Amino acid sequence: MDPAVRFTDIVNGPAADRNLDLLCALMATVVDHSADVGSIIVGLDRLAEVWTPSFDGIVDALFASGLLTGDSDDYHDPRNSLLHEVLIRRKGMPITLSVVAMEVGKRLGVPIRGIGLPGHFVIRDNESGSFADPFGRGVRYDEAGMISSWKQRMGADVALGPSMLTPVTTHDILIRMLNNLRHSLIERDQPVLLARMVPLRAAFPELADEREEHRHWMRHFN
Repeated sequence: MDPAVRFTDIVNGPAADRNLDLLCALMATVVDHSADVGSIIVGLDRLAEVWTPSFDGIVDALFASGLLTGDSDDYHDPRNSLLHEVLIRRKGMPITLSVVAMEVGKRLGVPIRGIGLPGHFVIRDNESGSFADPFGRGVRYDEAGMISSWKQRMGADVALGPSMLTPVTTHDILIRMLNNLRHSLIERDQPVLLARMVPLRAAFPELADEREEHRHWMRHFN
């Protein structure tokens, strides 16, 4: 099945079938035709083979060790939004690094949740409630420390509401990843890759108002 069609079918199917690793892999293959879904899944499997099956063990092995790092040199490099590139280059942006941690945790039976802060993305231990920042080498925070760190990062006077510290859904993560990728591709004037994103973004009803923009991207194929 065409990966874009498969992506759309899963996104609009039962929530229980929305496996984040598969959807991120499909997204990568639609945008970058050199990517392979199976290789991405296997890459995640291999990362989960040797780590201690605990939140701290996973965070230390992936991020405190420097195995995976945040790309602070070129944050909006489109490769930081594509899971296969993150696995190959060992660097990414907060949300893709968090996805790796969540998927390694799933394979080890450690529930790790994604927390979509305004302007940042971190992970939370589902058992202890502690937070970790994959982009910041896995530094851990309690709730008060997480709020303080976010304010320092954003320079914001507005309080971080409790709802902003609750786990986000797979649906939310995918849209946020697609938004990041869209921003990066527009910034770098990559019309061909933007056009490849059209079926991915069109899979989400809440992005239906982009149809005119999609037609603009697709003009390169007319």
